[in-house]
Amino acid sequence: MFCPCPDNGESVVFYPSSHRYDYDKIDLSYTSKSYFKPKLFKCKKCKLIFSELAKNINENTYIKELKYVEDDIYIKQIDFKTKYFNLFFKKIKSHLNSNSDVLEIGSYYGVLGNIIKPHVRKYIGLELSIHASQYAKKNYELDIYNGTIQDYIKNNDLFDIIIMNDVIEHLDNPFESLNLLEKKLKPDGILIFTTYDMNSIYPRLMGRSYPWIMPYHLYYFSNFTLKNLCEKNNLEIFKIKNDTRVTSFGYLMHKFGLILPKLAFIFRLLLRIKFLERLTIKVNLFDLNIYFAKKKTP
Repeated sequence: MFCPCPDNGESVVFYPSSHRYDYDKIDLSYTSKSYFKPKLFKCKKCKLIFSELAKNINENTYIKELKYVEDDIYIKQIDFKTKYFNLFFKKIKSHLNSNSDVLEIGSYYGVLGNIIKPHVRKYIGLELSIHASQYAKKNYELDIYNGTIQDYIKNNDLFDIIIMNDVIEHLDNPFESLNLLEKKLKPDGILIFTTYDMNSIYPRLMGRSYPWIMPYHLYYFSNFTLKNLCEKNNLEIFKIKNDTRVTSFGYLMHKFGLILPKLAFIFRLLLRIKFLERLTIKVNLFDLNIYFAKKKTP
């Protein structure tokens, strides 16, 4: 199988899959209840790790599924998402000011946008989910563009900061998308994004059992492959910060139940202890990073 990267390098199987499935019936939405492990490949040339679904899922089908996502579980976690994004904002706020024009790719239900908006001159969110876009407009009065990066690129706006939180691994074509986003940055503009580092200790120890290998993650990066990807798109990673997630105990147990179905009964028993359900939990396995990349000057 050849890598989807521009080098189109030959790849080898990185992790096999023990499942057989119909590509046309895979749920690729954020609310997927299926945590089966697709086969992963690794490019011999650029070292990128990618899912077999990156080649076998129709782009239009993928976009259509995301367009109609309604994530009620996420909405119930808004308070905890707010706690997380406040921590995230503290780590990026030195790059923002009252004159900043900001574009957020994958703004989802608008939690981060609501935090950023008072601190900058202009905030625009870009989101595929119609339901999430409407929620962000109604509850936070945010300026949200409902569509793809390819759709939005037709606008003439340029930005000081572009943010993608847990988005790059979902993109149908991250190579094309970064090329387009670089063109939307002003001179010396900065792209800030988060994703998992597959070369960190936790995913290497877990191997194919790494929890974040799932159907709707199409690409899996390391610091090396991200630096390479940015370099090819006139961007330079100048800073990497570790990221800590905040969630509720109940949400964590729900996720564990999906990831480890044979142990789901244990997680359900724990959730019977009601005061635990809304307990705030910080999660940091040192596998998730915030990447800061600046646009190169000619």
